Amino acid sequence: MKEYDVVIAGSGPSGAAAAKGLVNGRLSVLVLEKKKLPRYKICSGIIFRKSQDITGKYFGEIPKSAYVTPELLKGVRFWSDSDSYKDYPFTKDGSGAPNVWRSEYDYWLVRNSGAEIKDSSALIDFSDTGDYVLLKVHDVLNDEVIDIRCKYLISAEGGKSVIRAKLDPEFEKGLKWFVAYQNYYEGSSSLDPDFYHGFLEPQYGEVYAWFSVKNGMQVFGTAVAKGKKIKPYLLRFTELLEKKFDLKRGRLVRRSGCLGNNMCPEGKFYLGKNNILLVGEAAGFLNAFGEGISCALSTGLFAAEAISEGIKSNNKALELYTELTKRERRETTASWRLGARLAGRDLMPV
Repeated sequence: MKEYDVVIAGSGPSGAAAAKGLVNGRLSVLVLEKKKLPRYKICSGIIFRKSQDITGKYFGEIPKSAYVTPELLKGVRFWSDSDSYKDYPFTKDGSGAPNVWRSEYDYWLVRNSGAEIKDSSALIDFSDTGDYVLLKVHDVLNDEVIDIRCKYLISAEGGKSVIRAKLDPEFEKGLKWFVAYQNYYEGSSSLDPDFYHGFLEPQYGEVYAWFSVKNGMQVFGTAVAKGKKIKPYLLRFTELLEKKFDLKRGRLVRRSGCLGNNMCPEGKFYLGKNNILLVGEAAGFLNAFGEGISCALSTGLFAAEAISEGIKSNNKALELYTELTKRERRETTASWRLGARLAGRDLMPV
């Protein structure tokens, strides 16, 4: 049985940041990733100022290989209807925010964390003895189950967390879910590629609909409550893009989807239990309109600090983590209130 101070389930920004902080604290760390790395991630791929600052401080300069064209986006353009919009610049000087592939950015982060990484490995079960957390992990490549022991376990799994579901089944039953869907087409349109476009009319999406350009691909999608048919919303949105913004669709390169829940807009945070902590979206940290990289990085670092101190202070990591994330929780909840004001409606009517 292999032993580590900390095992992290999930290799996204929250997992990578936690790993970096823990390795800096001289702890032994294993990052588990159920997919083969680098893995695809549905996301706008915009690195906001807060994320830039954290990335630069702990990981260095984002490599050019992670960037797409256009490399920098000027801001978000929110459309209240097909003729009216308002711009929200990312920077005061107009320099813009990095526009990246999440697969490359995330992979670069976790490789630079200094932790041991085991991809194609899914956490399938765990038990907390009080002194240790015992894990069962499915090694997909070798099709075998391996046993791992650690002092602390971190869930950086995203919104659909296996760890959270086992820790608190009743909490999980109370969650409501939405489905996001996104297309990548070769083609063109008249929408300004230097902006990320959000469409707020509810006929195009119950959360919102979006459009951006990455390496010439026309990337657009929408989101609705789970259980509702997403196709009518997507068809109306596609029709709008074609008629109003001259969208020309060529080859379909990729289609993808994901699940999200109502933890974030309702402030239903779940930080952990005993020696198990949750970070990023697994804990409920996701800002309005889906920006989650900044709070993922922040909470990952907070978890690392809490565990490093917890090992020295009679296992009070969760108590410290709860204190450290107070401001982040307030800011996450406030972002959804602001988003609702911008949209003129509840952004997640699930």
